[in-house]
Amino acid sequence: MLLSNVDKLPMKDDSPAITALRWIGRLLPGDYLKTTWYLYCVAKPRKIFRLWLHGFYRMEHIYDVLRFARDTYKGRFTILEFGTNEGYSFTKMLYATRYLGMADRVTVHGFDTFQGMPETRDRRDHNIISGEEEWVKGQFRGDDRKLNQYCSRRYSNFRLHKGKFDETLSQEFLESLRSEKPILVWIDCDYYTSAKTVIERLLPYLPNGCVVYFDEYEFNFGSRFTGESRIVHEVNNGTFGQDIELVFNTQLSLNSKRIYNFVSFEGGIHYELLRPLERDPGRAPTNDSPLP
Repeated sequence: MLLSNVDKLPMKDDSPAITALRWIGRLLPGDYLKTTWYLYCVAKPRKIFRLWLHGFYRMEHIYDVLRFARDTYKGRFTILEFGTNEGYSFTKMLYATRYLGMADRVTVHGFDTFQGMPETRDRRDHNIISGEEEWVKGQFRGDDRKLNQYCSRRYSNFRLHKGKFDETLSQEFLESLRSEKPILVWIDCDYYTSAKTVIERLLPYLPNGCVVYFDEYEFNFGSRFTGESRIVHEVNNGTFGQDIELVFNTQLSLNSKRIYNFVSFEGGIHYELLRPLERDPGRAPTNDSPLP
């Protein structure tokens, strides 16, 4: 039988890196020494470099979102954090608004009972890998008075909402989001049931393009059956309506799956642009090579 051209291709990888590794392997005696050298001199440094270059750090995207809103949209905005706890990320959001000159245009709202995690018997809130509870009643208890005092000495563009989400997300507050549109919704509820309450109430008030961040998305490896990842799955499979979607944002998420843009196809809320869109006139030929 005649071999095809594909069958005649060499099977080995002739890249310079693999060639160099082969030569080094020939110089090292014994498989144990070869393996040890590869794991600690090649694999580990490559992993460290990848994590350094692409690793997700949850504070970075706050600045990206604020810059984009500042340079693109008119009006006043809100950042909504659900699960404020002691205020670690809350104060960093406030400082970001000041640093970027947005403190007069952005109000940061923090929502929490400040009583710690509630008790839950819903299996969608539980760790299904180990079978143990990931969180216990009273965990992540915060001190709202201490946090309020800390923020009041430094910032004025904030508001803390103490209580359960279904109580603090009142109709009056939700209506206020029509004039001060959310640009970032930060969901650190941990429980699926808590995140569901937030999403159900907020969805009619989210503008197209609003960034939604899920701090615990990768709970249970990001299983669609549990936690905050279940919310993304349900939104995108029509549980809350057929014309809405959470679109994965690869640029902001880096090596995670935590950040999405909200989109509503029918009757969505829109931000007001600072200036009209620039229309692309197209491009005339410059050269015929792959170069620009």
